[in-house]
Amino acid sequence: MSPIPSLLLVLLAVATSSAPGVAGLGGGEKLKHIHLYMHETFSGENATEGAMLPSPFGANATFGSVGVFDNELRTGRSRDSPLVARYQGIIVATGVAEGPALEGRMSVASILFIAGEYNGSKLSLEGPMIGFQGTAERSVVGGSGKFRMARGYYLLKLLGLTSPNSAVSEIDFYVLPCDPSYL
Repeated sequence: MSPIPSLLLVLLAVATSSAPGVAGLGGGEKLKHIHLYMHETFSGENATEGAMLPSPFGANATFGSVGVFDNELRTGRSRDSPLVARYQGIIVATGVAEGPALEGRMSVASILFIAGEYNGSKLSLEGPMIGFQGTAERSVVGGSGKFRMARGYYLLKLLGLTSPNSAVSEIDFYVLPCDPSYL
């Protein structure tokens, strides 16, 4: 018998038995659902986001413009609810084509937990926002602390304006943190 089929069987057996969570929720991993509300302020003295660099292609273009944000994540819709995290990052207009469904934006962000069960931990996020309507889904691509090597996704839904220069959105994170026994 050729050694190649035997070697393939051994490799297959090792891969399926020793890598916890590779095929989903196996290996002791538990899906964490974190439900928060993002509070944004667009202008004024306490603005939490803004455009930093306009498009290099002129006043009517968005392609290439850059913005930053440092929004609050709270436990409730009210601005008085407890602050548990900051949603910080950059966003760049990447869509060349015109029209709301094609004017894409790419962002990278971090969720910095500053209170509660995940205090001191971070989630790393990235992905495009194309034609933002309804609910946006983006990727969780890593983290630190209790979210070391996390993966997952989150859903962001704009609930509405709370004033002419602020808004509140609902965010649901679905995160698989790394199984510590795997390290």
